[in-house]
Amino acid sequence: MPILATMGLKKIFIAPAMTDGSMPTNGNQWLDLGDVYQDTCSLKDDDPEITEHKSETSSKRITLVGETPTNVELSLMDPDLTLLARYFGGTIAGSEGKRKWIRPRKLEYKEWGLWIQPEEGLFIGCANVRVIPKFEITYSSKGICLVPMTIKFQSELEADEGMEDPTKAS
Repeated sequence: MPILATMGLKKIFIAPAMTDGSMPTNGNQWLDLGDVYQDTCSLKDDDPEITEHKSETSSKRITLVGETPTNVELSLMDPDLTLLARYFGGTIAGSEGKRKWIRPRKLEYKEWGLWIQPEEGLFIGCANVRVIPKFEITYSSKGICLVPMTIKFQSELEADEGMEDPTKAS
Protein backbone atom coordinates (compact mmCIF):
# COMPACT_ATOMS: atom_id res chain seq x y z
CA MET A 1 0.00 0.00 0.00
CA PRO A 2 1.52 3.37 -0.99
CA ILE A 3 2.13 5.99 1.64
CA LEU A 4 0.72 9.39 0.75
CA ALA A 5 2.55 12.19 2.51
CA THR A 6 2.23 15.87 1.76
CA MET A 7 5.58 17.61 2.08
CA GLY A 8 7.77 20.26 0.56
CA LEU A 9 6.82 23.11 -1.74
CA LYS A 10 7.30 22.84 -5.49
CA LYS A 11 5.26 25.75 -6.83
CA ILE A 12 2.30 28.01 -6.14
CA PHE A 13 -0.11 28.85 -8.96
CA ILE A 14 -2.65 31.69 -9.18
CA ALA A 15 -5.30 32.59 -11.72
CA PRO A 16 -7.92 35.34 -11.80
CA ALA A 17 -10.90 34.22 -9.71
CA MET A 18 -14.11 33.18 -11.44
CA THR A 19 -17.18 35.40 -10.99
CA ASP A 20 -19.32 32.39 -10.01
CA GLY A 21 -17.01 31.42 -7.12
CA SER A 22 -15.81 28.17 -8.70
CA MET A 23 -12.17 27.13 -9.06
CA PRO A 24 -10.70 28.34 -12.38
CA THR A 25 -10.38 25.48 -14.87
CA ASN A 26 -7.00 24.04 -15.77
CA GLY A 27 -5.24 25.91 -18.55
CA ASN A 28 -2.86 28.69 -19.43
CA GLN A 29 -4.56 31.32 -17.23
CA TRP A 30 -2.73 29.77 -14.24
CA LEU A 31 0.45 31.71 -13.46
CA ASP A 32 3.47 30.95 -11.30
CA LEU A 33 3.15 33.05 -8.11
CA GLY A 34 6.91 33.69 -8.18
CA ASP A 35 10.00 32.46 -6.34
CA VAL A 36 9.09 31.71 -2.72
CA TYR A 37 11.95 32.39 -0.32
CA GLN A 38 13.22 29.29 1.46
CA ASP A 39 11.43 28.26 4.66
CA THR A 40 8.88 31.11 4.57
CA CYS A 41 5.73 29.36 3.31
CA SER A 42 3.14 28.09 5.77
CA LEU A 43 -0.60 27.48 5.61
CA LYS A 44 -2.35 28.08 8.92
CA ASP A 45 -5.86 28.28 10.25
CA ASP A 46 -6.63 31.15 12.61
CA ASP A 47 -8.54 30.30 15.75
CA PRO A 48 -12.28 30.40 15.06
CA GLU A 49 -14.62 32.54 17.12
CA ILE A 50 -16.03 30.37 19.90
CA THR A 51 -19.17 31.25 21.81
CA GLU A 52 -20.15 29.19 24.86
CA HIS A 53 -23.60 29.18 26.41
CA LYS A 54 -23.89 27.68 29.89
CA SER A 55 -26.94 26.95 31.99
CA GLU A 56 -27.15 28.49 35.45
CA THR A 57 -29.34 25.64 36.72
CA SER A 58 -27.82 22.53 35.13
CA SER A 59 -24.65 21.25 33.53
CA LYS A 60 -25.96 21.99 30.05
CA ARG A 61 -23.43 23.66 27.78
CA ILE A 62 -23.69 24.67 24.12
CA THR A 63 -20.55 25.58 22.21
CA LEU A 64 -20.88 27.39 18.89
CA VAL A 65 -17.87 27.56 16.60
CA GLY A 66 -17.62 30.20 13.87
CA GLU A 67 -15.73 30.12 10.61
CA THR A 68 -12.07 29.12 10.61
CA PRO A 69 -10.08 31.69 8.62
CA THR A 70 -7.19 30.15 6.62
CA ASN A 71 -4.09 32.05 5.50
CA VAL A 72 -0.88 31.30 3.66
CA GLU A 73 2.15 33.28 4.82
CA LEU A 74 5.21 33.47 2.56
CA SER A 75 7.83 35.81 1.12
CA LEU A 76 8.48 36.29 -2.58
CA MET A 77 12.17 36.48 -3.36
CA ASP A 78 13.52 39.25 -5.59
CA PRO A 79 10.35 39.86 -7.67
CA ASP A 80 10.53 41.64 -11.03
CA LEU A 81 8.39 44.64 -11.99
CA THR A 82 5.73 42.43 -13.60
CA LEU A 83 5.18 40.53 -10.32
CA LEU A 84 5.16 43.76 -8.30
CA ALA A 85 2.47 45.21 -10.57
CA ARG A 86 0.49 41.94 -10.43
CA TYR A 87 0.26 41.95 -6.63
CA PHE A 88 0.45 45.63 -5.65
CA GLY A 89 -1.24 47.06 -8.74
CA GLY A 90 0.06 50.21 -10.37
CA THR A 91 1.53 50.82 -13.78
CA ILE A 92 4.69 49.88 -15.65
CA ALA A 93 5.97 52.33 -18.24
CA GLY A 94 8.98 52.34 -20.54
CA SER A 95 10.78 49.77 -22.64
CA GLU A 96 12.55 46.59 -21.52
CA GLY A 97 15.60 47.43 -19.39
CA LYS A 98 14.33 50.98 -18.81
CA ARG A 99 10.95 50.27 -17.27
CA LYS A 100 9.56 52.08 -14.28
CA TRP A 101 6.85 50.86 -11.93
CA ILE A 102 4.66 53.24 -9.93
CA ARG A 103 3.14 51.63 -6.85
CA PRO A 104 -0.28 52.89 -5.80
CA ARG A 105 -0.78 54.01 -2.20
CA LYS A 106 -3.74 51.63 -1.82
CA LEU A 107 -3.77 48.01 -2.99
CA GLU A 108 -6.08 47.29 -5.90
CA TYR A 109 -8.84 44.82 -5.07
CA LYS A 110 -8.05 41.60 -6.94
CA GLU A 111 -9.34 38.10 -6.29
CA TRP A 112 -7.44 34.98 -7.34
CA GLY A 113 -7.79 31.22 -7.49
CA LEU A 114 -4.87 29.39 -5.85
CA TRP A 115 -3.22 25.97 -6.02
CA ILE A 116 -0.23 25.03 -3.85
CA GLN A 117 1.81 22.20 -5.38
CA PRO A 118 3.89 20.22 -2.88
CA GLU A 119 6.96 18.17 -3.75
CA GLU A 120 4.84 15.13 -2.82
CA GLY A 121 1.20 14.70 -1.89
CA LEU A 122 -2.00 16.72 -1.90
CA PHE A 123 -2.49 19.94 -3.84
CA ILE A 124 -4.16 22.52 -1.59
CA GLY A 125 -6.24 25.24 -3.18
CA CYS A 126 -8.93 27.83 -2.83
CA ALA A 127 -11.20 29.26 -5.52
CA ASN A 128 -11.13 32.76 -4.05
CA VAL A 129 -8.17 34.30 -2.23
CA ARG A 130 -6.89 37.80 -1.62
CA VAL A 131 -3.12 38.44 -1.86
CA ILE A 132 -1.89 41.12 0.55
CA PRO A 133 1.76 42.00 -0.13
CA LYS A 134 4.16 44.41 1.57
CA PHE A 135 7.76 45.45 1.01
CA GLU A 136 10.67 44.30 3.12
CA ILE A 137 14.09 45.21 1.73
CA THR A 138 17.27 44.93 3.77
CA TYR A 139 19.94 47.21 2.35
CA SER A 140 23.06 45.43 3.53
CA SER A 141 25.75 43.14 2.12
CA LYS A 142 23.51 40.16 2.96
CA GLY A 143 20.17 41.80 2.19
CA ILE A 144 17.67 40.99 -0.52
CA CYS A 145 14.31 42.32 -1.70
CA LEU A 146 11.54 40.23 -0.19
CA VAL A 147 7.82 40.72 -0.55
CA PRO A 148 6.12 39.14 2.46
CA MET A 149 2.57 38.11 1.57
CA THR A 150 -0.50 37.04 3.41
CA ILE A 151 -2.86 35.09 1.19
CA LYS A 152 -6.30 35.11 2.78
CA PHE A 153 -8.69 32.32 1.82
CA GLN A 154 -12.12 33.86 1.13
CA SER A 155 -13.87 30.56 0.35
CA GLU A 156 -13.46 26.89 1.18
CA LEU A 157 -10.09 25.12 1.23
CA GLU A 158 -9.80 22.34 -1.36
CA ALA A 159 -7.44 19.35 -1.25
CA ASP A 160 -6.95 17.32 -4.42
CA GLU A 161 -5.01 14.04 -4.55
CA GLY A 162 -5.39 13.69 -8.34
CA MET A 163 -4.16 17.17 -9.38
CA GLU A 164 -0.91 17.21 -11.35
CA ASP A 165 -0.51 20.59 -13.06
CA PRO A 166 -3.23 23.25 -13.26
CA THR A 167 -1.52 24.91 -16.24
CA LYS A 168 -2.34 21.91 -18.47
CA ALA A 169 -5.90 21.89 -19.78
CA SER A 170 -7.87 18.73 -19.03
